[in-house]
This record gives sequence, C-alpha cells and structure tokens, in this order.
Amino acid sequence: MSRWKVLPEELDPRVRQLVVRLRRLKDHSGLSIRQLAARTGYSPKSWERYLGARALPPAEALEALARVCGEDPTRLLALREVAAEGWRTTPERPLAPSHSPSPEQPHHSPRDAPCASHSWRAR
Repeated sequence: MSRWKVLPEELDPRVRQLVVRLRRLKDHSGLSIRQLAARTGYSPKSWERYLGARALPPAEALEALARVCGEDPTRLLALREVAAEGWRTTPERPLAPSHSPSPEQPHHSPRDAPCASHSWRAR
C-alpha cells in the first residue's frame, strides 16, 4: 500500500471524502501511479494532483478509474459532485499552476488542464 501524505485539516470534508475513496481504490488496485496513468489515459502528474487533493478530477477520470478497478462509477461520480460543490463554496484561492507546457509540448490534453481556479481547501 502507498504511504499517502496527510491531507490538510482545512480541507473541505466533502473533498476529503472523495480523495480518501480515490486513494483506497488506487491502493486496492495494486497499481502504481504510472500503471494507473497508463490504464486510464490520464498522466501520472494528473493522478498525483487528484490523489493529493490539489485538483478536482474530471468525471471521465473517475469513470476510467472505476473501469480499471472493476467498480461501478456511480458512487465516485456522486462523491465528485458533492466535492465539486465544496470546491465552489470555498473562498477564491487560485491553485498554483500544476502543468506548464514545455516548448516541445505547447499543447496538452484537456485532461491535464487545471479543472478550476479554486482551491479545495476551506478557510
């Protein structure tokens, strides 16, 4: 099992619930971040952001995770919806850019783009 960084205490509880569920699914899958990325089509950096509560995962990423783990995506999508509400109701606080394209890669998948300019952390 992975050793996860402790989530910040000020993290919205709705977001915490989603992230804990994602971490459990990832751990129970037995896959590394790189393997998970390869099987879902989302980059390792994206999964690090999602599992570290630094970015709200898109619904499609959760559906891909559920598929890889043999889970029904319905619960994950519902948790995401609730977490997104927690994300929207927190005060404005921009995320640090999580991905800046290199000159060799000026374009990247929308899957790797930041989901919003809000932080998951409540004040």
